[in-house]
Amino acid sequence: MSLILSNGTIYQAHQIIQDGHIWLENGRIKAISAEPFQQISPDTRVIDVKGKIISPGFIDLHIYGGGGVSVLDADSASVETVLHTHAQYGTTGMLVSTVTAEIPLLHRALWAVNEAAQKSPAQTKGAKVLGVHLESCFLAPERRGAHKLEWLQTPSVELFQPLQDSSGGRIKLMTIAPELPGAAELIEYAWLQGVVASFGHSAADYDTATYWIRKGMHICTHLFNAMNGFSHRAPGGAGAFLTEQSAMVQIIPDGVHVHPAGLELAYQAKGPNKICLVTDALLPAGTGIKAFYFFDRLVNVTDRACFLPDGTLAGSRLTMNRAVQLFVEYTSATLQEALHMASLNPAKAIGLDQQKGSLEVGKDADVLVLDQDLNVQLALVEGTVVAGSL
Repeated sequence: MSLILSNGTIYQAHQIIQDGHIWLENGRIKAISAEPFQQISPDTRVIDVKGKIISPGFIDLHIYGGGGVSVLDADSASVETVLHTHAQYGTTGMLVSTVTAEIPLLHRALWAVNEAAQKSPAQTKGAKVLGVHLESCFLAPERRGAHKLEWLQTPSVELFQPLQDSSGGRIKLMTIAPELPGAAELIEYAWLQGVVASFGHSAADYDTATYWIRKGMHICTHLFNAMNGFSHRAPGGAGAFLTEQSAMVQIIPDGVHVHPAGLELAYQAKGPNKICLVTDALLPAGTGIKAFYFFDRLVNVTDRACFLPDGTLAGSRLTMNRAVQLFVEYTSATLQEALHMASLNPAKAIGLDQQKGSLEVGKDADVLVLDQDLNVQLALVEGTVVAGSL
């Protein structure tokens, strides 16, 4: 398909083009211009988007469910529903995430993800599976959050590699508490496999976290949550990731997981190039569901977040367009910067920024047309329409 989106506000990482034009062909971005294209083949379709926002597709590194289903339903149809649901809100690529569960269930869930990932966006009408985020098992008991204590495991290559095999080699990101026995060996092994190890659900102190950042652990899972918080005498893992310039952070900008002042603090400390917005979304995302069962525990759902009966946070119901909107509302970041945090930064975090994450000639045609409230009018994944219509 050859398609030109004309007269839109094109948000690139380095500039904003008013009344710009972007040409998509054969699944890639062919050209971007401030002026209308002069030589167009007869089979090229031109759509006037009438001043709407043209943005890179969003990439979510942390997502468990949506549309009323969960990845841990462990069937490919549920995974496809998650992909389709979040595409309606601008997510064109995602790391499908797993929570801690019994090992046989994790294997079944990873098989299902691998099966769904082999389908094209045209078949699923959804986001592309960019890999798996394994947020399972290798967590500090005292920082486990909503993860069940009895299902936590000692980190080991012997446990990890069969999970990687079940995923078809798709585990790209692994949340792990580096202070646990066996963690150092597993992290080193994962790095050799091309897996990004993410600091998270950790009770490590500032010095330990800093050591691992400088060793190469360049990202953390949901900053401030499930880690030692910042104190002026004990900066903790949060302090390490806020102050180490090379480190990136995931952050959930729902205003519940992190207070708006905490979001602004992160923005001031890390700037627009080191923050990855994530949803941490569970099955209520994209639905009106008010309560559901997380294994055997009832979870209550507010307009933004999910809670266990004891008040423990258990994920969110965010979608990525709303995450961008809230980050702009709560902080001094610009829309251009927030879009950057939802697209190019996540792509960089998992080594896909040469193909995805920004509107540049030659990159994949993962493109959104958004109205001024960031509602998705059109979403394309590698040139295939997955939300809205032409």
